[in-house]
Amino acid sequence: MDLMDQKIKHEELWGAEPNATEDELSDIIGSLSRLFSSTYYVNLEQDTYRAVIQLRRVGDVLGNEVNYTSAIRIYAQYFVHPEDQAEYLQAMDVENLRRELRWWQPCVAVEYRRLEDEPGIPDDPWRWVRASVVLARTGPADLPLTAVYVAQDLTGGIHDQRRA
Repeated sequence: MDLMDQKIKHEELWGAEPNATEDELSDIIGSLSRLFSSTYYVNLEQDTYRAVIQLRRVGDVLGNEVNYTSAIRIYAQYFVHPEDQAEYLQAMDVENLRRELRWWQPCVAVEYRRLEDEPGIPDDPWRWVRASVVLARTGPADLPLTAVYVAQDLTGGIHDQRRA
């Protein structure tokens, strides 16, 4: 298939609009962001992070903190169940992420219980959450430079089924 045939095939599948791809990417990103209660962009090289989406109460506690290591420690202290804190901190530790994240292992994840964010706490104030850090960019020798941290609420899913 020559270049002209490829262009015609692309237009048949995606339309002739040059911005269609940008709009579609925007739709995909918007849809995926609804899966997660929190999203952060993490610079593993500088041990910093930037909030993209976060729960209001978490933002109130973290304030203007930009150091990733400090932020996960503060978060764990205030929001992670005491029995889950050590595992959470070990998995999300910046040195662990630098060591573990590679193109062949692009994700590090941990499940833990998070204190309910909203008032009117139910009988069980803890919600099951999965935090995943996904490799975004690598540098020389395939060492991770940046990653995306996402948190997804699992309550009502598999953990509730286990308790039944």
